Amino acid sequence: MPSRSRSSTSNKTNSHTNNSKSAPLLSPQTQLPLRFEYSDDLESFSIRQPTIVMMYDAESVLEIPRDVADGYLILLSGGLNSAKVVASHKQQTNKINNNNTTTTTSSGESTAQQTSSNPATDTQAQPQSPEQLSALSLAFTALTDGNVIEAVFGVQSTGGIKRNKHTSQQAYNAARNAKQALMEAACTSESIRLVAVETYIKCFEIIVKYHLEMDSIGLWSWCVKHQKLREDATRNLNEAFRPLHEGVAASS
Repeated sequence: MPSRSRSSTSNKTNSHTNNSKSAPLLSPQTQLPLRFEYSDDLESFSIRQPTIVMMYDAESVLEIPRDVADGYLILLSGGLNSAKVVASHKQQTNKINNNNTTTTTSSGESTAQQTSSNPATDTQAQPQSPEQLSALSLAFTALTDGNVIEAVFGVQSTGGIKRNKHTSQQAYNAARNAKQALMEAACTSESIRLVAVETYIKCFEIIVKYHLEMDSIGLWSWCVKHQKLREDATRNLNEAFRPLHEGVAASS
C-alpha cells in the first residue's frame, strides 16, 4: 500500500511538472512575459514577473460626467480636442457607415468604405517643434501633478494632497501609485510621456462617446442596450490603456 501511494504521488508530480513546462510563461493577470535577468558573470539568472500598476478604474471612469471629460480633453489636447469635436467626428462616421458602408463597382464587386479618422487625435509621431514639446510637457504635468488621474479612480478632489472623506483609501492609494509609476517610467523612457497623454485623451474620448450613445437609446430599449454599451466601453478602455500599462511595466 505505501509503495502504491508513493507511485501515485510521483505520477502526479511528474504530470504537474510536464504541464508546467508546456504552459506559456505568461501571467494570467498581466499577460506580460516573464523577464529573465542574468548575473554579471552569466553563470546564473533569475526570473522576475513584471507587475502592472493600473492606470485607471473602469467603473469610476464610466461614472465621469460628459462635461468633466470634456474639460480634461481640452486640457490634455491643448484645445485641439473636445466633446464637440468627438461628437462631430462620431456623426460623420455614422453617416459614412449608414450611407456608404459598401461601394459597388461597375463589375459588381463590393468594397468596404473606410471610416474617417479624427485629426485631433492622430498624433502618433513624436512632437518636434518647441510648441509641441511645451504642450506635451504641460499635458504630462497635468497627469502627474493635477487631478486627472484622481478622476479616473473616482477620487474626489479636495484641492490638495489630503484625501477627501468620501473617497476610499484604496482609490486614493491607487491614484497615487499610478502617478508615481508614470513619473518613474518617464525617467527611463522618453516615449512614456507621449503614450500617457495620448492614452488619457483616448480615455476621455471613450467617456464622451459612451455618454453620446447612452443618450441616443430610447427608454424602451435602455434596459437591453445600456449593459452592452457599458461592456463595449469597458473593452475599449482596456485596449486603450494596454500600451501604457505595458510601457510602464517594461520600464520598471
